[in-house]
Amino acid sequence: MTLPSSMQTLALAMLASVFAWSAADKLLHWQDGLAEVRAQLPFAPVILLYGTVFLQTAGSLCLLAAAFFPEQPLLRYLGGWSALALAGFTCMATLLFHAFWREKNARDMRRMLTVFLEHLALAGGLFLAATLLLSS
Repeated sequence: MTLPSSMQTLALAMLASVFAWSAADKLLHWQDGLAEVRAQLPFAPVILLYGTVFLQTAGSLCLLAAAFFPEQPLLRYLGGWSALALAGFTCMATLLFHAFWREKNARDMRRMLTVFLEHLALAGGLFLAATLLLSS
């Protein structure tokens, strides 16, 4: 079973959008992003934030290129590997920044669990995108 190409394009663009927005938001609110990183990873927060912005920007651009030019094998390859990189990054960031088990009260724990699961679902979509892009 294959998805219609318009649905694939839409799905990949939707996946890319969250990372493009996140990168832009980090650039526009650099000090907030730095404080967030520093709170969880106090070593080299500037380097980690630059790396995050780079990965999110490059990854979203590669996903968009694969979405809109699916007949180009190189762009599909780059999009597939970008999807894998973003999935790995998302899983790691989810464990570090959305650790629901650290919350002290039940309401905050439920809220953070929802965010945690949403991020895992995003990573699952990226793994599916990588499968789609790298298997053909």
